[in-house]
Amino acid sequence: MRLRGIIKHFLHGSKWMYSGGFPYFTQEIFFPRGSQLFDRVCDEGVFEYDTVRLLRSLASPGTTYFDVGANIGLLAVPVLQSNAEVHVISIEASPDTIGYLRRTQQNSSFRDRWSIVECAVGSAQQSVRFFVSAPKNGAYDGLRDTGRGDAKRDVTVEMRTLDSIWRDAGMPTVSVVKIDVEGGESEVLLGASSLISRDRPALIIEWNEVNLKAYGIEPDYLLRLCDELGYFVQEVPKMYRIDREELLKIAMSETETFLLLPNKA
Repeated sequence: MRLRGIIKHFLHGSKWMYSGGFPYFTQEIFFPRGSQLFDRVCDEGVFEYDTVRLLRSLASPGTTYFDVGANIGLLAVPVLQSNAEVHVISIEASPDTIGYLRRTQQNSSFRDRWSIVECAVGSAQQSVRFFVSAPKNGAYDGLRDTGRGDAKRDVTVEMRTLDSIWRDAGMPTVSVVKIDVEGGESEVLLGASSLISRDRPALIIEWNEVNLKAYGIEPDYLLRLCDELGYFVQEVPKMYRIDREELLKIAMSETETFLLLPNKA
């Protein structure tokens, strides 16, 4: 951990029984005691820097960015801070995490263009089981128990499609969608066909081999789904194109982040 990170950790995360906030891109991010994400910010400086860089470049003025699997807002705040004409809709299902996200949004200077939706996102609209870790490991919460994080309890949450959330928001123009839902990313895509068909947004997506196994998903299925949607896949951060299962397997051994862009007509 760098000196600046050590100082940040001491000032904002070292107090006994401490749950609080820390400054991030001019705003205060609230987090649970012992937050694994807070530790990562202290270590990395900017959480998932390459993803932040892409989001800030792809979110066009006058459009909306969908932040699916928002957690405590670390991938929403930098976009809001960098472009005063971008709206963000952050979606989070975890009942242990949503309160921190809402507090960050309500205390931010961006709250007039930042909306929070509390639900899981998938290919259907229904009540579903959702597996919840201790609050400090909320990044591992999801619709399957992937074995990552600590022991989980299951709760019932509402699942909606991204298309339905988009329609309820007035069908705004969407320039970019980030999807990080611990293995269920392909189900989110299946439930977003209308949005994707109309706006052809850039898609920044997490594919983690352990998470995908919990859903029984193989890399070749992901590539077929992208092809059906009319998108091609690039690895992040090196940005090389992936068009074969073997390449995707190699890439997933090195990164969890992929950029999906629409094929030219």
